[in-house]
Amino acid sequence: MCAVTGLDAPGGRDLLISMLTERLPELGNVQRHGRTRLEVLEIVRACLREPRGLRELLDTLNVYDPGSTPVLRIRELVTTAPPLLEVLPEAAARDVRALLAQVRHLDAHGTLYAAAGDVTLPPRPVSTLGEAFDFLSRVNARPDGLLPVMVLVEHVATALDGSDAHRQTATGLREWNNAQAAGLSLTTQLKALRADVARGPAAQPAPACLVVQLCRHGMDPDRYLLSHWRQIRPGPWRPERGEDRLVSLREVGSVVEQLVDQAEQDWAGRPGRPVMEFVLPVHLLNHPMEWLPVASDSPVSTALCLSYPVVLRSLERMRKPQLHRRWHNRWQQLLDSSDTVCHWDTAGSRGHDPSQWASTLATDERLVSVALNAPPLPDSGGSRASLESALFAGVPMAVWDRRPAAPADFRKRARKLLKGRAIELPQRVQQLRHEAATAAAAQRDVHVGRHVAVLFDDPNRLVDWSGSPGVDAWNARGGHDEEGES
Repeated sequence: MCAVTGLDAPGGRDLLISMLTERLPELGNVQRHGRTRLEVLEIVRACLREPRGLRELLDTLNVYDPGSTPVLRIRELVTTAPPLLEVLPEAAARDVRALLAQVRHLDAHGTLYAAAGDVTLPPRPVSTLGEAFDFLSRVNARPDGLLPVMVLVEHVATALDGSDAHRQTATGLREWNNAQAAGLSLTTQLKALRADVARGPAAQPAPACLVVQLCRHGMDPDRYLLSHWRQIRPGPWRPERGEDRLVSLREVGSVVEQLVDQAEQDWAGRPGRPVMEFVLPVHLLNHPMEWLPVASDSPVSTALCLSYPVVLRSLERMRKPQLHRRWHNRWQQLLDSSDTVCHWDTAGSRGHDPSQWASTLATDERLVSVALNAPPLPDSGGSRASLESALFAGVPMAVWDRRPAAPADFRKRARKLLKGRAIELPQRVQQLRHEAATAAAAQRDVHVGRHVAVLFDDPNRLVDWSGSPGVDAWNARGGHDEEGES
C-alpha cells in the first residue's frame, strides 16, 4: 500500500480514508500520525477489525489507483488469504447471549464502550447487550489474547455484583468466561482483567464535541485567553487541541462561530449529535453562551443551542485536583441513578441557613444536582456562594434562571427538566430551548428556555490549561494558568 501512487502524501491518505468511510463508517476513527507507513498500518488494522474490511479496502483501492502493480498485488493477497476462523463456537455464543438477554437495565452502549478499548464504536449506539455482543464478536482478539466479547461479559458480571435479583446471572456469566479462558489457555489473562474491572467503573463514551475555555488574561483583565479542543468522533476522550486566541468578551461570539464551522468540517460525513461545552470561570457562568450566533452572515442564522446541546463547566474546579475525588464520586452516583436527586437552593429565602445548606450537600452524595434561586452573581441577591459550595462538594450538575428574579414557575420547570436520567440532561435542556425559540412572538423572550443555564460537568473529560499548543495533544494540554478569579 505504501507504493500506491498518492498515498505518500497526507492529502492522498485523507482521500482514501474518506472513500473507505463511505463504505465502512467505522473507519472514520483511524488514528493519524503524519507519516505514510504508520498511517497505512492504521488503515490496514482498522480494516482487519471489520468482517468485510479487506474486501472493501481492495474495492476502494481499485477505484483509487485502478490497475496499478501495487493494487494488483494487494488483490492477490486478499483473494488468496485463508478465511478467518471462528474462535467462539456457536453453542457457546448461544449460551452467553441467553444470559445477556436477562440483563435489560444496564446502559448497553456504555458497557460496550468500556469493553471495546481502542476499537472504533459502531456509528449508531447499540440498544441491547446482545447487539454489543454481536458487534464485538466480529472484532479481533486483544494483544493479551482475550476475546473482546469476554471483556464485555466481565464488565456485565461486575455491574451485577450486589444485586440479589441478578446473582445467578452474574455467576453464569463468570462461569462462561472461565470456560472460554480455560479452552484458550488464557486463565491468567482473565484473572488480570477481572482484577482490573473490579477496581472501578469505566468512563462513559465521550460524544463528539467542541470544548471552549475562557480564562482572564493576567496582564489585561479585559481580555481573555480562549482555548479550544475538538473531539472529532464518539468514543475514548481524545480531544485535539487548537490554537489559543486572545479575545475580548465582545469577540467571543465571532471566534466561537469560526470554531464551530471548522469543527463541522471534521464531523462531516459522520452521523452523530455533537455537543458544545464552555469551560468558564465562575464570574462568566451567567453569560448566555448558548445563544451565540451560528452562520450569522447568512439568511439562515440561528443560535448555537438550536443546533447543539450546550452546557457549562467549571474552570476553577477543573484546576483543583483536591476536589476531583468528590467530583468523581458524585458523577458515578449520577450514572447509577435512574432519576436526578436535586438540592434546592434556599438563598434569598426566609430562614436561609447557608452553613446548614452546604453541610447537607456535603454529607449526602445522593444529591447530584442543585437548582439555584438566583444567578451565581457575587451581589447580595445572587446565589454564587451556593454554587461554589456545590462545586466544592463535587456536585456535577446545576440549573438556574439567568434573570435577576426567576419566574414563579421556575421550580416547576426545573423539576421537569431534572426528571429522568441525569446523563440525558443536555438533550432535555436543548429541547426546552427549542420550545423557547419556536414559541409565539409574545412568549419567546419570557419563556424559561430562553434564560435557563445548565452546568453539566463530567470529571472524566478534563482539558488541561497548562503547557503550550501541541506539547501533548494526547493529554489535551492547552491554555495558560492566568485566571485570577477563584
